[in-house]
Amino acid sequence: MRHLGENIRINHHCGDYLYLDYNAAKAFSLEEFDNYFVEFKNKCSAVAVVLEHDIDFEKWSRAYFPGNRYDVMTTNIAESLNVMLIDEIEYPVTSIFNSIAKRFGELFRKRDAYILRSMGNQMVLVVEKIARKKMIEGDSLYVENITGGDNQFTVFDAGVTAYMDLLEKSCACREYDLIKIPCTYAMTVL
Repeated sequence: MRHLGENIRINHHCGDYLYLDYNAAKAFSLEEFDNYFVEFKNKCSAVAVVLEHDIDFEKWSRAYFPGNRYDVMTTNIAESLNVMLIDEIEYPVTSIFNSIAKRFGELFRKRDAYILRSMGNQMVLVVEKIARKKMIEGDSLYVENITGGDNQFTVFDAGVTAYMDLLEKSCACREYDLIKIPCTYAMTVL
């Protein structure tokens, strides 16, 4: 999204409306995506045509992406290794491979030690923080079990009704479906 945004800003001079494009890209539901994209289309119609027809929504939007996304931001692996091995870059190749093995061994040992210390936790810290926030937000919602089953619930939120299926890991808001971190509605049901 960053590279696409820079392209839109520099080549198409629509930098003032990039926030609409970013909001559309990060939207979970198709309705929310459509609202942002229509507004963006009204402001920068030529760019919207390129995004819609040439690039396709599936490649840059969360709502249209067919698979699962986990919100993990990755950097260029070659740059990461170069930074990690800045001192060893002048060594012979065999020394570099030994250094890589040693560094990764250290990282894995640290991770294993961390995991052993926190065996009771089921989530990494960032996900746990997100889940706590969603749990607090969900305290004001009302849940009904209309079907009477153990896994299907209806959550009412100030005029918005969300249907939650715990067994299928699916929610009407699509946040739970796409990133597999319980949304506010899932936390309310849980």
